[in-house]
Amino acid sequence: MKVKESFDYIIIGGGLAGIQLALAFCNDSFFKNKKIAIVEPDSKNKNDKTWCFWEQGKGNWDHLLVHQWENAIFHGPRHSIEMNLGSYTYKMLPAINFYKYAKSELEKHANVVWIPDSVYKIDKQIVRGKNDTYQAKEIFDSRITKGFKKDKNSTTVLQPFKGWVIETKEDTFDSGTFTFMDYRLGHENKSCFTYVLPVSKRKALVEFTFFVPELAESEVYEQKLKTYIQDVLKVNSYSIQEVEEGVIPMSSFAFWRENKNGYHKIGIAGGWVKASTGYSFKNVERKVAELVNSLKTDSAQKTDFWSDRFRFYDEVLLNILSKQNKKGPEVFERMYLKNEAHKIFKFLDEETTFVEELKIMWNTDRPLFMSSVFDLLKR
Repeated sequence: MKVKESFDYIIIGGGLAGIQLALAFCNDSFFKNKKIAIVEPDSKNKNDKTWCFWEQGKGNWDHLLVHQWENAIFHGPRHSIEMNLGSYTYKMLPAINFYKYAKSELEKHANVVWIPDSVYKIDKQIVRGKNDTYQAKEIFDSRITKGFKKDKNSTTVLQPFKGWVIETKEDTFDSGTFTFMDYRLGHENKSCFTYVLPVSKRKALVEFTFFVPELAESEVYEQKLKTYIQDVLKVNSYSIQEVEEGVIPMSSFAFWRENKNGYHKIGIAGGWVKASTGYSFKNVERKVAELVNSLKTDSAQKTDFWSDRFRFYDEVLLNILSKQNKKGPEVFERMYLKNEAHKIFKFLDEETTFVEELKIMWNTDRPLFMSSVFDLLKR
C-alpha cells in the first residue's frame, strides 16, 4: 500500500497520553508549523473512564472537573483513618469532559488532523493502518508492548476495576468527603478495595478494584458492588447512571527501552503510569512536558525521565503484591495509619527527599518490605 500522507509527527492512539501530547504541541508556538496526525479508530464520544488525581492549588484541568475534595477517609481491615490531605485537593475528571474539550481545541489548529484508523504495523518511519499507510519524521506510539508481563526482570500486577455511578432517591452521601480505599469488603484473601466518590448528596461513583497478579472472574465485580452498596452504604434503592470498567497494568517493565531516534513510546506503553498505584493523569502531564522539552532542545528521549530510586520503591511494593497478595490490605492500612496522606502523596509524586522517604518506609511493615528488597536483589 502506498503512503497516503506524510507528517512531521504521528501520534498513535487518541487516549489520555496521545491527546495531552497533541494539546501540548498546539499550546506551544514552537510546533505551529509541524504537521501532526492522531491515528485513533474511536471517536471518543463516550465517558469510558474517570480520572482522579491529587494536586496542590489550581491546575490546568480545573475547568473540566466534576468535583473535588479536601477531606478523605481510609478504611482498613482494622482501622478507619481520617486522611490529612494538607495542601492537596483530590480531583475527579470524567473522560468525556476531557475528550470534548480536547477535540474542540484541536479543531482550532489546521496543522492537526484526527485520522480514524487502526495501526497494525510500523516499519521504521512508515505507519501502516488498516485503511491507509502514513509516514512521519517522529512517531509517538501508545500501543502496549506484547508479552511484557512475561519479562523475568520485572514485576507486573494488574488493577482491574468496575464502577457504577449511582443515584439514590434519598440523601445518602457526604459530598465533602470521599472514601479513598475501603478494604473491609474482601475477596478470597486478595488485595481488593472499594472507593466512593460522592459528587452530591444523592450521586456517587462506587468502584471495586483489585491489585492482583491474575484477573478475577468478571461476575465478582458486580457482586461486590451490590454487596457494598447494600451492606456498607445501607442503600437499597438506587439507579445505575453509568458503568465503567477496565484493567490497568502496574508494572516495573522498562517500556521505554523501545525508544529510539524518531520513535517514542507514550502513556502506559511508555511506562507513564505510576507503577505502584496505577494513577496516570498527572504523571502523563509531567511526562508530556519532559518529552516536549526534549523535542524542542533536539535531545534524545532518555530513561533518566524516570528515577531509578523511585522505580525501585515501586518494584518493592509490586513484588509484595505479586507474591504475598493477601498482605496488601495490611500494608496500605499501616502506610496511611503511620504517615499523613499529604506526605504519601508527595512521595508518590516522586518529590520527596531521601530522608523523607526513609521516614515513610520506617513507618511501614519493615520486615515485609526488607524481605521484598532482598528478594529483588537476588533476582
